[in-house]
Amino acid sequence: MNLNRRAVLQLSAATAALGFAGVAARAQAIDELIIAYNVNLPSWDPTTGPSAVNPTIQGIYQSVFDQFILQQPDLKPAPGLLTEWGWNDDKTKISMTVRDGVTWHDGSAFTAEDVAWSLTRAADEKTGNPIQFIWSTLANIKADGNKVTADVARFEPTIFKWMYFLTGYVLPKAYFEKVGPEGFEAAPIGTGPYMVDKFERNAFVRLKANANYWGGKPEFDLVTIKFVTDAAARVAEVESGNSHVTLEVPYE
Repeated sequence: MNLNRRAVLQLSAATAALGFAGVAARAQAIDELIIAYNVNLPSWDPTTGPSAVNPTIQGIYQSVFDQFILQQPDLKPAPGLLTEWGWNDDKTKISMTVRDGVTWHDGSAFTAEDVAWSLTRAADEKTGNPIQFIWSTLANIKADGNKVTADVARFEPTIFKWMYFLTGYVLPKAYFEKVGPEGFEAAPIGTGPYMVDKFERNAFVRLKANANYWGGKPEFDLVTIKFVTDAAARVAEVESGNSHVTLEVPYE
């Protein structure tokens, strides 16, 4: 399949900015999108450690995991795993409504318990969340039906903005507690548009489209991300046709 230079650049921009679910529709002729990525993926937990605040890695995380709230291309928020959110009148509590009909990649049901657990975990300084000082402004986080409520321990006017920014991801409570951090690194699951099909650390990850994604089936059936940290090697990947797109192309 031939892609002209303009199409490649547009693919690259869309891939970097929106994750792999938002690439231009005319590229559907590609059975498997192959990307030469400029950084390695140190961890599959999008809420802990340095990788959680690395902007370049967010495109990978957003392909596998969903955030509490979506961010649109114009940077405005939109319903994600939360369909409604807000404070009470005196801003001493927040309440959130959780989307129905969502499943994790293992087929289990996504629930408000996952949201409450993810927020509680993010607020716990022992988990190593780099934005813990923001999440800890919430306390007594509880799930009831499809609602989640929390007390405002310290008023943080940007709390909902963080829910569609760095570390603002929802993880699977029951699965994570069952397999533990090491098991999650070996076989991560989310609710996102792509599922992890195969992963070789420092080499590549192959993502498979989530046909049951609540936001609609993504553009590509398969996406392979090669971790190619050398700039010249990334250029060679594209020039040779071994990869369709890359990031951080050097200019002379």
